Amino acid sequence: MKWIILLAHLLVIWTMTVAEDSVPKLKIKVEESSSDKIKLSCPDGFHFQNTNETTRTLEYKDENTNEYVCKKVNGLVSDDSNVKIYVKFRTCDNCVELDTTAAVGMVVGDLVATVLIGVAVYSIASQPKATLITGKKTSSKMGLINNEASANEDLTGNYQPLNKRRMDRSEYSTLPERR
Repeated sequence: MKWIILLAHLLVIWTMTVAEDSVPKLKIKVEESSSDKIKLSCPDGFHFQNTNETTRTLEYKDENTNEYVCKKVNGLVSDDSNVKIYVKFRTCDNCVELDTTAAVGMVVGDLVATVLIGVAVYSIASQPKATLITGKKTSSKMGLINNEASANEDLTGNYQPLNKRRMDRSEYSTLPERR
């Protein structure tokens, strides 16, 4: 029983597709007449809705975006006798056309900029490292800080001797006592 229903469905689907393919489909012919215009042509026996023209030339403008309908010349008004096409124009008002010379100019400019940046980075990176220059600054002529053993024998006068007596109570006059 299942197989009979399946075969019946397949037979119906097959007959519908064959019948659909045998009916010629009418289409509106679209041609590019120039670089800024297109030409729409209705099939034989049809004309554009609301006019008696069989062809229409449209400029590439946003205002011409519309659905164009071809009706049968002497047929009744019905959707079956209409052929429709929707034309959408998208124009760019502030665009610049990119020709071959402009493209080559951009590529060459990009290469030159890349080479210049590479040379600048190489020249900065290849500079010799900074070296210590001794003897030319006054700070390098000062003596080194003496250690604690020789602090009492300070000849340069950089250090003040600590008070051994406890009379002077200023903060840095004595060393703190160890606990």
